Amino acid sequence: MFDTLLHSEWDRAVTQDLFAFPINYHANRRILDDGDLHYIIEYNRDRQEKRRIAYPYEHVKAPFDNNKFNFNKIKDKEILISLDNDEQTDKHLIIINNAPIHPYHVLLVPDRQLEQTQILTIDCIVFGFEFVAVSAHPYILAGFNSLCAYASINHLHLHGMYFPDRLFLQTI
Repeated sequence: MFDTLLHSEWDRAVTQDLFAFPINYHANRRILDDGDLHYIIEYNRDRQEKRRIAYPYEHVKAPFDNNKFNFNKIKDKEILISLDNDEQTDKHLIIINNAPIHPYHVLLVPDRQLEQTQILTIDCIVFGFEFVAVSAHPYILAGFNSLCAYASINHLHLHGMYFPDRLFLQTI
């Protein structure tokens, strides 16, 4: 049910041209079956050339800057799913990644209105676990990248994506 809803909302966003480039459902992939690790290399030219340019942060703990792009500036139609609770609306959001690595590559934004910097929190980790737990897909992932490690937005978020293959990490 969750996966059907997420896919339906993603497909709606595709028809509304909300992404930075056309979605490539057949990215160039190569699996390096070298030993036990099974590295997977993917190349998506559009993502390289058309994704949002990251601000050159010098510190992982940069302060939140409302003048830079943040998730309070997205269009409402970029919100795929809003997970509300009794106290507030938009507690946690699942939104499009406008420069996705894969189809259905989304961003998980906890407590958007709190304007938290891209520093991992317990609530964010729990949100990532919940995202993975509600899916029926065996290879769904939630991941985090920080400033100075290719995060282009200093507003707390995780990446969520369906991966077509089992990763070595999932076998440990």
